[in-house]
Amino acid sequence: MLLILPSIIIGQWDASKLIISSKNGKYDCHTCPGYIIIKNGEAIDTLKMGSWGIPPNFKKFNYNKRDFILFETGHFMRGIWESSISVLSINKDDFLNVVFDTLVSDSRINLFKIRRKKIEFVLPNTLLVHSYNEISNDSEEPSKKTDNKKEVIILTF
Repeated sequence: MLLILPSIIIGQWDASKLIISSKNGKYDCHTCPGYIIIKNGEAIDTLKMGSWGIPPNFKKFNYNKRDFILFETGHFMRGIWESSISVLSINKDDFLNVVFDTLVSDSRINLFKIRRKKIEFVLPNTLLVHSYNEISNDSEEPSKKTDNKKEVIILTF
């Protein structure tokens, strides 16, 4: 869940002077977000993001002379991992607009086989999607990984 509460931009704009911080939410339930706080002088914007009351990891970066914030988050539920990557602009002309957003999830094939997926963002514009099959059995033996695959996607924004 991504909720943006925008502010009015007043005065001189300088993305390098933005102060970006995070704060845990009041509650720690599955759908309870944490907070990303973005300060530009007296203006403050708050993004409600994450889960379990914890905001996502974030990183500010520059690409093609423009400034962005990368958010990476995920959660594990019932043996399935979901991971998400979002990129927001922090430029004056499109402040806090989402320029890229994706979610990948493991998928259960049968009782003993899960297709695992993980995404990784390599600055400034490369998305890696790692996937493999995890096969287990009803004994105490460790699971086996098969069919490893890596996709490389170059993003333009």
